[in-house]
Amino acid sequence: MTLAPLGETSLVTDRVYGAIREGIRSGEIAAGSRLRLRDLAAQLGTSPMPVREAIGRLEQNGLVVRTPHRGAVVADLTPAELAHVYATRLLLEVEATRLGCRSVAAEDVARMRVADERMRAAVAAGRVSEALDADEELLSVLYAAGGNPVLVGLVEDLWQRCRAFKLLGADGAGSLHPDHGAWSTQRRLLEAVEARDVEAAVAVTRESLESSQERIRVMLAESPGDPRQPH
Repeated sequence: MTLAPLGETSLVTDRVYGAIREGIRSGEIAAGSRLRLRDLAAQLGTSPMPVREAIGRLEQNGLVVRTPHRGAVVADLTPAELAHVYATRLLLEVEATRLGCRSVAAEDVARMRVADERMRAAVAAGRVSEALDADEELLSVLYAAGGNPVLVGLVEDLWQRCRAFKLLGADGAGSLHPDHGAWSTQRRLLEAVEARDVEAAVAVTRESLESSQERIRVMLAESPGDPRQPH
């Protein structure tokens, strides 16, 4: 079987996809925003075709949905979606923590500590999106140590799908100090992993996800309009 070389259109689509996804991840493109092909093409300096293809990929990933009369919009933050995504995250990430903690090496813990320091610095500076990136890097190292790349891939897909929820939860974390509020759980996770205390690490993961879900649920209930408007 012979495959034809990929053309420039694919490369442009990749860049457009990355730009729109980052806009959603950073909160610059808010949940519920309509994605207009020509407007995005004009902003990104491209034709509508790669924008259409990129939006299709974002739809497959759960970041974009199709709605009547509006077309493609950034997936909205609803209590039902929150419950479904976080229930699935809990199942997968508890197991990923268990497997990772059993197999993690000293160099993995060192990499986790580096990511934790970056997260703490970003939290202190109020750079929420950057803090979340470092937090995910820390967890990726732990989960990858478990030796199941399919599990890690599923978790990372869920992180992408619920990025808007994570941004909302981080904004409501209660503190810009990494030793207080929601951010403090990662230091406790590190300590449990370094001690190879599997059950303690699992308990921290469970606590972190359950408390995040509850915090976001309350914030959604308190915001009848765009829940991220007060940012």
